[in-house]
Amino acid sequence: HVERVAEIKGRFGFTERQAGFLVTVMLHAGVCLARQYCAFARIKYGEPMRTFFQTLEARRFVTPQTCAHGRARLFHLHYKPLYTAIGEPDNRFRRPMTLARAIERLMVLDAVLADPSLTWLATEREKVAYFTGEGVPRHHLPALTFRWTDEETVRYFPDKQPIGVGRDGLTYVFLYLVTGRTPMDFRLFLERHAELLRSLS
Repeated sequence: HVERVAEIKGRFGFTERQAGFLVTVMLHAGVCLARQYCAFARIKYGEPMRTFFQTLEARRFVTPQTCAHGRARLFHLHYKPLYTAIGEPDNRFRRPMTLARAIERLMVLDAVLADPSLTWLATEREKVAYFTGEGVPRHHLPALTFRWTDEETVRYFPDKQPIGVGRDGLTYVFLYLVTGRTPMDFRLFLERHAELLRSLS
């Protein structure tokens, strides 16, 4: 994460705080609200926030969208060179999305921003590297296998939800976004993670 922030800061001329926020948005949501930048930067709603988002708009790094109630603006961060700079040129968050999906991603971003003491693992590559590095066998990681005629592809952590790791290396937070009234999807989420959860202290 530190390397990614340094890359955005050096290549695009943002401050450390601005670059840190952009990296967090790109890795976990692709969309954000102005209030979320204020929460991340620990600043009040005012001129520094407005200047930051005006700069993003002027450089065409974001596309603004008025939310349904008309009182807030949603910003979709899609500029490919930014994602390329953090090693994620084809990240799915760059693609256009419905308002309903954007709201779900904003909720995930809120959860990540709510606990900055955790190191948040975002990508499949990061999660696989971390947990196998901690001694968890690869076959204990949540996965889905896709098969074509003579090919097979295994995708790890298919739920694509952030996982927080505490500074003690023993505390974990597995995020799950509830979007339905029945627990079936959550049950499947737990089943997919069962072997990993058993492997952790």
